[in-house]
Amino acid sequence: MLIWRALCLLQFFVVLLVFSYLGLTPSPENTVPMFNDKLMHCTGYFVAGFSISFAFPRWSFLQRAAFLIIYSIAIEIGQHFMPPRTFDIFDICANSTGVILGLLLINFLAKKLKWFKALLYWQTAQPTVDKNVK
Repeated sequence: MLIWRALCLLQFFVVLLVFSYLGLTPSPENTVPMFNDKLMHCTGYFVAGFSISFAFPRWSFLQRAAFLIIYSIAIEIGQHFMPPRTFDIFDICANSTGVILGLLLINFLAKKLKWFKALLYWQTAQPTVDKNVK
């Protein structure tokens, strides 16, 4: 059983569930203390960049970024129809910044730290490399 892969997927879907709840609830400040709105958006999507990378490590940087940014836009569109929430393009900018920074850090760590790369790709279908073919 690929328990690690299942846990990686589960944590990502929990992140999406929490983001959906916080993004679409009328008063998220009653659930989470508010600090700096844009910093919270950036930090949350930075974490999402890490989360999606463990859930789908074989997806390209662009695929992971596009998924999270489109998800972010969808949440903002949903907020437009849920007063007192409003659509905010700057939230999307903060979310996108967090996604890009999180994915860049994941890529950097995977390139520099062998143990991190092994953890990231653990129990995924590894392409076999024939050492005799050059």
